[in-house]
Amino acid sequence: MVNRAEVAESLRVAVLHLSRVMRGMEELGESRYCVLAALSGGPMTVSGLAAHERVSTPSMSKLVTSMTHSGLVQRVRDESDGRRVDVSLTEGGRQALSDASAAGAIWVNDYFKDLKEEDVSLLARAAELMRGMSTR
Repeated sequence: MVNRAEVAESLRVAVLHLSRVMRGMEELGESRYCVLAALSGGPMTVSGLAAHERVSTPSMSKLVTSMTHSGLVQRVRDESDGRRVDVSLTEGGRQALSDASAAGAIWVNDYFKDLKEEDVSLLARAAELMRGMSTR
């Protein structure tokens, strides 16, 4: 019988370690990468980004301010509702996201070269399950 608590803990630790390795492979860092990826679908408010990333609005506001100073995103006041401010990607943000995505894909593909086909299939299924976990 599978000990679900042990599997849960093992998965949690593995995801944290893998995230650290992949975060180290890119200059952006995990938080900035996630914000850029979220904005690739279109502009969002700071509070919308915070909800999407499951962080507080003040934390997201601080991150967006830093990313604005880095030229990755811009804040644009909504013309129809002057109280609303949207955050959108700049061209520099699009390029940084593209570069980071490419670097991450190269790292993963290099790792996959040494795996058996059934192991790659198992990871594909695990990724599908983990995506489902993250949207619950």
